[in-house]
Amino acid sequence: MGSRKTPRFLTNAFLFCVGALLLIVGINFARVEINRLAHDKAVELAHGWSTQIVINTPFLPKILAAPRGEAQPIRNLGNIQPVGPVLGYRIYDLTGDLRVLVDAPASSTDAGKPVFHTQIALPITTGGEKIGTIVSDVDASGFHEVLMAGAIKIGLILSLALSFLMAVSMMVKLSSRKEALRNSTHLTQNDSVTGMPDQPAFLEMLATAHSQEVAQHTTTNLYLLNLDRFARVNERLGNSVGNVLLRLVAERLRLACGKTVVCAHINGDTFGVIADERTGKRMQQTLQQAFLQPFNFGQSVIRLSASIGAATSTAGLHTSDELHRQAELALRAAKTNGGQQLVAYDSDTVAEFREIDRIATLVEDACQNNDFELHYQPVVDATTRKLCSFEALLRLTTVDGEKIGPDSFIPVAERIGRIEEIGLWTLREACRTVAGLPKHIGMAVNLSVQQFNSGNLVSEVVKIIKDTRVDPARIELEVTEGIMIGDTDPAFRQLSQLQELGIKIALDDFGTGYSSLNYLWRFNFDKLKVDQAFIRASDHNPKAHALLSKIVEVGRLLDMKVTAEGIETETHATRVADLGCDYSQGYLFGKAIPQTSLASVVISEFAEYIRRQTGGQADVDGTEAASS
Repeated sequence: MGSRKTPRFLTNAFLFCVGALLLIVGINFARVEINRLAHDKAVELAHGWSTQIVINTPFLPKILAAPRGEAQPIRNLGNIQPVGPVLGYRIYDLTGDLRVLVDAPASSTDAGKPVFHTQIALPITTGGEKIGTIVSDVDASGFHEVLMAGAIKIGLILSLALSFLMAVSMMVKLSSRKEALRNSTHLTQNDSVTGMPDQPAFLEMLATAHSQEVAQHTTTNLYLLNLDRFARVNERLGNSVGNVLLRLVAERLRLACGKTVVCAHINGDTFGVIADERTGKRMQQTLQQAFLQPFNFGQSVIRLSASIGAATSTAGLHTSDELHRQAELALRAAKTNGGQQLVAYDSDTVAEFREIDRIATLVEDACQNNDFELHYQPVVDATTRKLCSFEALLRLTTVDGEKIGPDSFIPVAERIGRIEEIGLWTLREACRTVAGLPKHIGMAVNLSVQQFNSGNLVSEVVKIIKDTRVDPARIELEVTEGIMIGDTDPAFRQLSQLQELGIKIALDDFGTGYSSLNYLWRFNFDKLKVDQAFIRASDHNPKAHALLSKIVEVGRLLDMKVTAEGIETETHATRVADLGCDYSQGYLFGKAIPQTSLASVVISEFAEYIRRQTGGQADVDGTEAASS
């Protein structure tokens, strides 16, 4: 494991401390230098003042040479008063005795200002010989203030200049980083379809971004986009139109992301976006908004959506491959969760999708390898218990023998956009099967609500009936109450067209979803299938039994046949028959069986029916029964 990079805030804190220390040292150095300059100025003033005293006081040598005594007291040279910065002075003879003392009338320093006083001692000479010493009190505050003001101005100018240089340096770094990302390899050519960098260039630019991130203590944000159900667009409109749409998507991404963000066409219908720390904060919303408006293609308007997986290197990733892998996992989570959304990588979030992702992979493999299988559960007349039809139930078994229940893989198939393909395969296989059974036996097939979205359901059903040569009257299509959600008119219109073909339409699992009597009269369903929860609850709950009775009554009132699901005991069978149900379905009459077992079930049921009709006196040739 390599060493982790230093967090950026620690680096900034260290640089701030170093800068503050240098500033303190610089201020102290400037203060010492200003004090020295002010003292030198004071010396210069004192020297000039003492020279004036010697020149303007010719009797000064006599004063200093005379012996000290009562006749020679301390004198005040009143005719020569100190002015300006000189506050006063004292003159001493060679023996150190004070001979002259002159004080300024008042201080020249304004109140409230800092005072920079100093004493300057200079020799007094005549004829080249020293005859005494003059000590001057000089106030250099004015000079000191001027120098300090100048130093402050210079410091401000230098600080502004330094800030400007740092800002320019940062801009140059960012610009060089982005330029390096765009020009990380001059040998790699752009993708021929979109004009964007291709996958090798993308991976190299990602590695470059990550290495610069480590050096500059920043972060890299990676987004992988996959167009939802784009394969169907290619199938419906052709590859040439698909390529045009890819170019339009690429252009929209360029405009949305701007020149500072790297966009690449990785492969097929997948794109990649690399953003730095600053632009990465707004990129999530930008990418999602890029697909809000439809794409104009000639006179056509095509709507596309995208699943987006996001990952960031703030977790201290050591390689760009790790970042890429995390974005791929997030993208898979977005796809398996239904698409048209952005999922940011998080270990807990992605873990929730791992099972869904596993099942999605199994569904994809089953679609490609034709691994799905149909089992058939019998439906009998509730009174005579004669076999009337089968319900085709989809099954999925892995190569390891694991059985995946429909409750698990059907929602996943709907999420990943495979349910229409699977539903049509189920209907085709069920029609082929029932075409080989006695003509009085029908076949029920479940439809997903999503199969109505494309608007092609009726034409596909017509083609299947034509190919399998089955009588449409033997086919029953079951829909759940989920079809009642949203805009029901398109779905009801397609159901009506199917009924016009002779196909029966049944409302499945009635009573557990979005039950409403309003829906029952808006569409003329042929059959109402009561959910098994009512059958089980009626064993011990009088209210459930009463409600079950009313459901059957409503079905018959609206001229619908009623099937009771979940019949597992003789009590159940007798109860629903007494309530007036037309058909019964459940383990009591048989579990779902594979196609290879259908013939024996049909023969046995037919033989049992004949025995019941003849009081057990007739034998039936199984071969003749199967062919009748």
